Amino acid sequence: MTDATAPSDVLRPPEGFEPYPAISPFMALLGPLWARQETDGGISVGLWVQNHHLNHQQAVHGGMVASLADNAMGYQAAHASGGAVATVHLSIDYMARVKEGSWLVVCSRIDRRGKKLLFAACTGMVDQQPVFRASAVFAAIGR
Repeated sequence: MTDATAPSDVLRPPEGFEPYPAISPFMALLGPLWARQETDGGISVGLWVQNHHLNHQQAVHGGMVASLADNAMGYQAAHASGGAVATVHLSIDYMARVKEGSWLVVCSRIDRRGKKLLFAACTGMVDQQPVFRASAVFAAIGR
């Protein structure tokens, strides 16, 4: 059996992670993504780093990290607001290289929820070590 016909064991997520729906064509390019609701109310989104996630230095591309962080925090913000949100601000600090074959998980949380704005943060982890941190502000829309 080849990777083209069935996922190998290495592409299966850790226990508790379920498929994360690709709600846009762009998100489909990022994955496959996996998500897990955490007991503290946070949401974790993960993926196995593959060749198409890499830059010319054979590390995860910074734009890939930004997209993953924005999606994880946006999902958390939409869940917290009960509706759609739009990113108003996104800030990322890259702390370590992430290589192909790594399980990269983004743990997100809401720091503050106002009437129209939500403030979120996340940490990207590989082998329980932080590789990036990000924060974002989201506007609740469509209300």
